[in-house]
Amino acid sequence: MSTTKQLATNSTKLPDLFGKFTTQLWYMLFPAGFFFTFIVVYRPFGSAELLDMGRSLFFFNTAIMMCIVLVTNIVTRLIYYLLYNYVKHTWWEYVGFCFIEIVVMTYFLALYLYLMRHDGRNYFEYVGICTQYSFLVMLFPYFCITIVCALVARREEGFSGQSRLIRFSDTSRQVKAVVDSSSILYIEAKDNYVVIHYLDNDKVKDYQLRNTMNAIAPLVEPHNLFRCQRSYYVNLAHITALRKDPNDLISAELDAGDIVIPVSRKVYRDLSAKL
Repeated sequence: MSTTKQLATNSTKLPDLFGKFTTQLWYMLFPAGFFFTFIVVYRPFGSAELLDMGRSLFFFNTAIMMCIVLVTNIVTRLIYYLLYNYVKHTWWEYVGFCFIEIVVMTYFLALYLYLMRHDGRNYFEYVGICTQYSFLVMLFPYFCITIVCALVARREEGFSGQSRLIRFSDTSRQVKAVVDSSSILYIEAKDNYVVIHYLDNDKVKDYQLRNTMNAIAPLVEPHNLFRCQRSYYVNLAHITALRKDPNDLISAELDAGDIVIPVSRKVYRDLSAKL
C-alpha cells in the first residue's frame, strides 16, 4: 500500500506581505500617530509633568517625541525594505527586529529628554523612563499591525494555497508526495529518479521519486520552475545570481546554502529574461 508524503513547507517563514512597502508605511505612520494620541489623551507614567517641564511645553515635547518615533521608524523600515530580499526571514527574527527597532527608538527619546531637561539625572535614568513610553505604549500598535498583516497573508494563502501545491506521482501514477512549490529549490534527475530538493524550516532536504524529468514537466513548469539544464529544474524565486566562469560555463546561485546549479547556454537568455 503506497503512502503519500506531505513535504514540510517552512511554517516559520515570514509571509512575503511583510516585505512590501505598503506594510512598511503602516509601521512608519501608525505607531507615531498612536504614540502622540495616547500620550496626549491619557498622559501615562507621569508624562504630563515630565514633558511640561514647568514651561507649558507638554504638547510641543510630545510632538517632538512623536517625530523621533516617526523618523526612527522611517529609517529602520526603509533599511528593512531594501534588505528584505537578501535576508531569510522567520517570525522569531522579525520579532527580534521589532524589538531592536523599539530599543533604538527608546535611546533617541531618552537623548532628547536628557538634553532638554537638565535636572541632574544621567542619561541612563532617562533610558529607563523612556522604556515605559516606547515599549508599553508601542506594543499595542505593533501588535495590531502584525496581527492584521498576518491575517491578510493567511487569507491570501487560503485563496492561492491549493494552486501552489504540486502532487508528484511515480511511474505507476500513484501520488507519492505533495509539496508547496514555493519551498522547492531545484529538482535534479538521477538515473531513473528525480530528486526534489526543498526547504523545511530553513533546512535543505530532498525527496527521491521514481519518475522522469519529462513526465513531471507539466506539473512543475506552471509553478515558476524552469528547466535550466537537461537534468535540472530550478525555482526562479530562489535564484540570487547567474555566473559565468573563465571557461564560459554558466551557473545559477540559489539563496539557500552554497547551492549552485548548472545552466545550459541554450536557455541562458530565456532564464535571464525571466529573472
